[in-house]
Amino acid sequence: MAGSVFTFSLSLGDYITAQIVGGKVTMLGNVVQTTYVNNLPFAAAVATVPVIIVLFYLAAVRRAGALDQL
Repeated sequence: MAGSVFTFSLSLGDYITAQIVGGKVTMLGNVVQTTYVNNLPFAAAVATVPVIIVLFYLAAVRRAGALDQL
């Protein structure tokens, strides 16, 4: 369970791989990377989205009882 938390949280901010592998899909990391110079408040707001997603994921993991054995 801990491995899935680390893998999931690191993949949300990854923008280099998405640019190299390509496609026309815009990911959250790409939006933050392209807008932080011109529009810092928007980039900061978009950057909080992965944090909120990880918090919800951690809450779901905790509710499932995976962290009770620690």
